[in-house]
Amino acid sequence: MKKQKIRGLRFGYVKFSGIGGYSEKMITELLENGVAIRGVEIKDGKIFGAVSPLDYYRTAETARKYGVRIRAGERGGIYFTLSRYRSRVGLCVGALLFVLTISLWQTSVRSIMIDGDVPRSQIMQILNECNIKVGASVDNLQISKAEHRILAEVENCAWADVSCVGFRVDVHVEKGAPKPEMEDSSPRNIVAARSAMIVRQIPRVGASVVENGSGVNAGDLLVSGVVPDGRDKVLYVRADAEIIGEWMETREFFVPYSETVSIPNGERHEFKYLVFGSDEYPLFFGKAGADNSLYTEQTSIVKLFGQETAFKLKTGIYTEYTEQQIMRSPDDAISELAKQKQRFEENFYPTYEIINAEEKFYPREDGIRLIVDYTLQGDIAKPVAVARE
Repeated sequence: MKKQKIRGLRFGYVKFSGIGGYSEKMITELLENGVAIRGVEIKDGKIFGAVSPLDYYRTAETARKYGVRIRAGERGGIYFTLSRYRSRVGLCVGALLFVLTISLWQTSVRSIMIDGDVPRSQIMQILNECNIKVGASVDNLQISKAEHRILAEVENCAWADVSCVGFRVDVHVEKGAPKPEMEDSSPRNIVAARSAMIVRQIPRVGASVVENGSGVNAGDLLVSGVVPDGRDKVLYVRADAEIIGEWMETREFFVPYSETVSIPNGERHEFKYLVFGSDEYPLFFGKAGADNSLYTEQTSIVKLFGQETAFKLKTGIYTEYTEQQIMRSPDDAISELAKQKQRFEENFYPTYEIINAEEKFYPREDGIRLIVDYTLQGDIAKPVAVARE
């Protein structure tokens, strides 16, 4: 059989052959998932082809799914050339950096500088959509389009200039004088956002219809935006007030004496990638990941001869969870209940004043239950539009 040259898989290839099962369905699913397959041939119940070494694992999984028994054959390309030196990671990384730097350094954007009091994320999105990004060819930058879009889309933008200086893109944006804010002047009432007792009130605009010490239900009118003008007519105004109410709430917390918890403090698995623009190149062999783990990542800029490059090194870290059995004494449980209560107050009562918190502990066979009766104060004013007759 004549040796077939594999094209389109420059990074490397793995030839495979398979038999049995549903090979057509296997190929269809791989193509739908974006797996590049070259030299596909189905003959006498057998299937032949080649895929990237990074896609071979997925190809094998898909083959098993459809009952196809496949076997890896000839391997070739940069991936396997570098694998011979896998024990010399520094040499591989250095060689790869050198080759990529020489080929891309002189023809691509290295950095983007933005000058001006403007939303950086919005500017970066516009630049990205105009093919102006780190790693893009300097010959394909849509500079004029980017300038027009910045002028049209950035609020109150008076002047914009995008230029490519060497291998750096400079963006200068100037904004005009801020527009005066137009305050909504439509009439409104102030009603109670919740049931409470009125403690104090500071009506600024409108007529108060409640007294301190009185109780109100949610939705009751507190300050009216309809006020008499003294001449048998009424005026519609935009009511404004601070109405402090007081109310009670009961919350319950529980901490068991014995508990099994999962803590991410097990074995760490690190996988490194070389990042250039939006492309990532794995610097490891096999598949990244770990079962039952917490994923975090770290990114740093790659330096060459002390100078920052357009490359980044991303490290994906999978920390496995370990299960631990926690045994608490009654004092430990009470201490944990105090922490639960504090976290709850910080998350749900940050804008309220806690006047009183009466705690009641109820020991049980499996733990301790805490019931807290809160007395709270806060602004219960809620603006609603005035319904004109």
